[in-house]
Amino acid sequence: MSNKLCGQQQQHMEISKLFGKSPRRRRKRMQLYLLNDDENSFEYVIQALTTLLPKCNTLRAEQIAVSVDTSGECDIFSGFAPEIYILYAHFQKMGLQVQIR
Repeated sequence: MSNKLCGQQQQHMEISKLFGKSPRRRRKRMQLYLLNDDENSFEYVIQALTTLLPKCNTLRAEQIAVSVDTSGECDIFSGFAPEIYILYAHFQKMGLQVQIR
């Protein structure tokens, strides 16, 4: 009798593995930092930020540019893998120094 129960439990575990939910990986949130450089003008950086960042107006772009100039870096975007890598590539193409953390 106990052998029959073991077989049923094993069969139930195999079925639950097939149809049960697999453990989901938690996506890691990453930050995109704009780094200070002496190559780009304030106007160019502001134009790039307003063009590339979602919901970034001129005032916010000016604040980011001043923050980068004074502290050397600024967190400009927080998101997940596909979107942040695309933004990183666009900023690199525009000649701005960015870093993902």
